[in-house]
Amino acid sequence: MDDYKEEVIERLNKSFIYKTLKEKCKEKDSEVIALVDSVVLYSYSRAKTIIKHMGEFTLHDGEHLFRVLNLMERILTSENVQKLSIPELQLLVLSAMMHDIGMAPEEKDVLAWKKVFDYKPEFESEEEKNTSEKFKRFYSSRPDDKKKISDYIFQDKHSKADTLKGYLITEFIRITHAERAREIIEKDWEGKILFRDVDLTVEFAQICFSHNEEALSLLELDKNFLCGSGIVACLPLIGLILRLADVLDFDGKRTPPVLFSHLYVRHPVSLSEWNKHRAIEAWEINPDMIQFGAKCSHPAIEASIHEFCNFIDKELSICNNIIASLNEFNLSKAREVKVKFPYKVNREKIQTKRNIKNKPIYIYRDTKFNLSKKQVIDLLMGTKLYGSSEVALRELLQNSIDACLLRQAQEQKWGNPYIPEISVKYYKYEDDFVLEVSDNGTGMDQYIIDNYYSKIGSSFYKSADFYSLKSESNADFSPTSRFGIGILSCFMVADTLWVDTKRVYAPHKSSEPLNVMVEGQESIFLIKEGEREMPGTTTKLFLRDQNPWERLKEDEFIKSVETIIPNPPFKINILTESQKKTKDENSFQEVVASSMKDFSWREHDNIRMFDIKLDNQKEGILGSATIAILESHGKPVSRLELNSRDVEIEGETYTLERSIRISENSISESSKSITINDDGDINEGDSTSEFAKSKSRLSLHGIEIPSSLFPQSWRRKNNQVKISWPFPLLLVVDVCGQRDLDLNSPRTEIIMSEKWADFEEKLATLICLSLSKLVEPDYWENLKEIFKKNNKNEIFLKALEKIK
Repeated sequence: MDDYKEEVIERLNKSFIYKTLKEKCKEKDSEVIALVDSVVLYSYSRAKTIIKHMGEFTLHDGEHLFRVLNLMERILTSENVQKLSIPELQLLVLSAMMHDIGMAPEEKDVLAWKKVFDYKPEFESEEEKNTSEKFKRFYSSRPDDKKKISDYIFQDKHSKADTLKGYLITEFIRITHAERAREIIEKDWEGKILFRDVDLTVEFAQICFSHNEEALSLLELDKNFLCGSGIVACLPLIGLILRLADVLDFDGKRTPPVLFSHLYVRHPVSLSEWNKHRAIEAWEINPDMIQFGAKCSHPAIEASIHEFCNFIDKELSICNNIIASLNEFNLSKAREVKVKFPYKVNREKIQTKRNIKNKPIYIYRDTKFNLSKKQVIDLLMGTKLYGSSEVALRELLQNSIDACLLRQAQEQKWGNPYIPEISVKYYKYEDDFVLEVSDNGTGMDQYIIDNYYSKIGSSFYKSADFYSLKSESNADFSPTSRFGIGILSCFMVADTLWVDTKRVYAPHKSSEPLNVMVEGQESIFLIKEGEREMPGTTTKLFLRDQNPWERLKEDEFIKSVETIIPNPPFKINILTESQKKTKDENSFQEVVASSMKDFSWREHDNIRMFDIKLDNQKEGILGSATIAILESHGKPVSRLELNSRDVEIEGETYTLERSIRISENSISESSKSITINDDGDINEGDSTSEFAKSKSRLSLHGIEIPSSLFPQSWRRKNNQVKISWPFPLLLVVDVCGQRDLDLNSPRTEIIMSEKWADFEEKLATLICLSLSKLVEPDYWENLKEIFKKNNKNEIFLKALEKIK
């Protein structure tokens, strides 16, 4: 610190706030100046280390700290600065210098975080392990980045993996820096931030923390904090000035061009920030006007500056409301401090760069792709996407299942007993038929409703919030709700959606209950205080006439629900006005592949059936299969001539024959015949009939996927999966546990991917292995040769080779 102590104190002495503080303290509060000098030197010194881990983000070093202090003076005006009390001036200087101290973590903490990337991390102490756990939770909430790092390492691209690791460390520092600032203040300055005999450490830490919180949280601070006889501090005012000054530090000094040209800037957020700040050439900030001057070389930079100005406008709007209440409060206390801010940023001098001929180098328009809300909603909620309006029930059920599985993991972590349960009801209420799905899962609060439930395409189960909770509770399940558009399917069958919900937070702690009513997909949500006592969610759809269930008898409705949830992970009750049925994790055992036999599966002396049970929870495959194999004299064959005969008619020889063969997904009979038409002419003809044809029923984590694994070629869509095996089979399977598949947006089809290839190979291995154990070794060897000869599916052949 001695290296630049003189320089720092000299710069500090140029601050009007500091000079005013010094003037007011010269008689009896000299210890305040000594404290302020000490804190400023400490923070300036520590801020020098920020660039070590935050090199690609705009600088939050000592230069930024002094500019924040200068901006505080401009916002307040010298007249108001002189009217502030000593503790207020003291807290202004200290908060300007310490609010970003969390951007400079201790090196031992960074090393602990980096151990999360190790295969088997070893910790030297419990403290290091706990420090590492905080970053581990953050890292676990970003599964896409985890996969990228894993892929880079597998591909031997270690430099790319290290770069991404660095980005994650940087982002973690950024989003946690306010909390860390509070921890640093507690560790290094607890009991030291004093004004005379009054300890201001807690209040000081809260002010620093508040700059990264919602602005309205400032009103929770004490407006009239007593610091001594007749000496008070308006803490929300200090927090407000800090907040605006920090936001308004928006110029080229924060991103020096020389530094920019040497830093390895690749992160898109970083690049956006650097370019935005480098474009600012001048600014004017006072109580009457906030104006930035910029000459932009690219429309993306200009748009970015305008976007940031929009953010400042929003902050100014909120801050003006807060300052109005503070001014009114100070007036009631006979304090003369009255602060004002502009309501908006003046943007007249944010311009496009011009060439030597004084013409703009591009035409700026804030033009980019925008979505037509009504048309997109119509597309997302229509049968073009979902295929069937019955999907609304499936979407509600999978939401409830995910909510219950998450709460189950949370309650287990907390050591609380919990039995997940869902109820599906179909009944008449007054003039409406109602479809109701109720669960005792995690429930929702206002935050979830605002950020996920009401935002189409923003799925909670794909968010950092979910992965953070999943990591915290050690939840071991793959959510079925993943696209964030499912709720729109409800409006395919209903005009009114009614939701009663309450979110669980911690053991014996939950949110206030909420009641939400939505009348149409473009309706404003009507949100009221609810009456629900236990956490969970109940959704009621007030169905239109001609809904998918209105013509069903009660037992038919129950069966339709059972089809959607063939393998539920826990109890699901299905209720109508006079009947009740329960499905649970044992119900799937009742569904066997052989029950799918119909007219397309016929008995034949030369066809042998094998029933196979699939019960491999570890591999995430449960169910059963029935396989048909063509035989002759007890041995497998690929083709069998049933009979053949030559017939001579009027000197011509005709061959009549009938054969049966096993091929891709079927066993079929082919025959040649002759017919005589009305004119007496003889016609030869070929005909084919099937004895066995592949069929499937598949579910993912207990929820039906309503499409076949054996689609006909003319129905198969691009990238849709298809099983092509050299024999017919009936297949009932649930993909469960940690195994997952990629689906299309409406969850009606499985998409070809590495996950599918792995699943198909494992399924083929399990079925072939079971089949090999049901027959003699010689029979199996002959069968393998037939399979190899009649099949070109590489995935199946790879699985077949594993069976010895």
